[in-house]
Amino acid sequence: MASPFSPTELAYLEAHKNDSRVPEIRWVYSVPIVAATISTAMRLWAKRYGRNGITLDDYLIIFATICLIGQCASGLGFGPPHGMGRHVIVVSDHDQMMVRKGDYVFSHFYDIALVSVKLGILAFYYRVFVHPVFRRVVLATAAFVLAWGIGITVTLFLACRPLAAYWDVNVKGKCLVMVTFVYFTNISNLITDIWIFLMPVPMIWHLQLQTKKKMLLSLIFCIGLATCVVSSIRLTVVLGRGSADFTWYYVPLGAYSVFEPLGGILCTNLPIIWHMFRKRKGMVMNASAFKTHDSNSNSTPTVGSRRERFAIALGITTRDRTQNDSGNRTMLGADTAAGGAGDWQRLESMESQKPDPSIWTTVERVDTGGLEEGPSEVQLKPGMKKTVWNVRK
Repeated sequence: MASPFSPTELAYLEAHKNDSRVPEIRWVYSVPIVAATISTAMRLWAKRYGRNGITLDDYLIIFATICLIGQCASGLGFGPPHGMGRHVIVVSDHDQMMVRKGDYVFSHFYDIALVSVKLGILAFYYRVFVHPVFRRVVLATAAFVLAWGIGITVTLFLACRPLAAYWDVNVKGKCLVMVTFVYFTNISNLITDIWIFLMPVPMIWHLQLQTKKKMLLSLIFCIGLATCVVSSIRLTVVLGRGSADFTWYYVPLGAYSVFEPLGGILCTNLPIIWHMFRKRKGMVMNASAFKTHDSNSNSTPTVGSRRERFAIALGITTRDRTQNDSGNRTMLGADTAAGGAGDWQRLESMESQKPDPSIWTTVERVDTGGLEEGPSEVQLKPGMKKTVWNVRK
């Protein structure tokens, strides 16, 4: 059997037959498993913490994460143990067959993971944007992506007749030109990615928001264009698939093939996680501010706004100079409802500090909703309010 290598290529392979890319393969396939699993788990935690419920886009991203894990597992299982990452001249015929078989399984996981990520992003668009025309565009794009995924999956199943000829060179059969098929898959995938990630930009710029916020939202939605860069780079290394030294040239192709769906998963997970962390941080800060106010509630209140100073000068205010105010009474009343000996002691302390009746008197006003004010003895009816002031005599 004639060698597929020229004398120059054979001399190069002989000189570099001890070279190895195995360590590169191990970390290239291990990092996506960890990153995708952690980010998807944190996405689900964020949705549960925010009580938003699990929606269709979440299920699709979960499925895409499972496919990515399967993709990396097949690369690790069929790769380094069978000579992937080494030059083909040092790899046995059986191991070469196992590498091709692993590539077949790997390709199916790759295609399904890409389709799941795209459909997850489109499902998110459909849920967030309610414009009917935009939703129809989303549904049309989702139908195209689904048809694209089914088409390449079926084509891959029919790549060789019989199918065993795909990985076993001893089986005689008819096969498609896989380099052409992979070029078509990558080019159509790149065009679809650009279209999907730019889709929401016109909708954002029609929102009633400041230009700065529109630009920020557009940037967030266009972060996914980074995966288009990975697709473009992957397209440049597809030619290695047709090389006779496939056990060596499959390594960069496999690396870009796992980082492409990983990029899509991260681009959909990280904004949700970041938003939830911001929301949680704001809740913690508000709780801290409330505790600080509660701990200082017995201190002398400060007079802040000009309106408050003007009201005190007139002797009409909701704050009194015996260090009692409506805010303290409201907070203590709410705390007392929860029960506890400490709260009752605070309530008694507050009662002991009531305004001096020789200085302050109580004035009540009944708001009848546009009618004349009535006396305090008027019975409150629906739509009526009663306001109470402490007024200096």
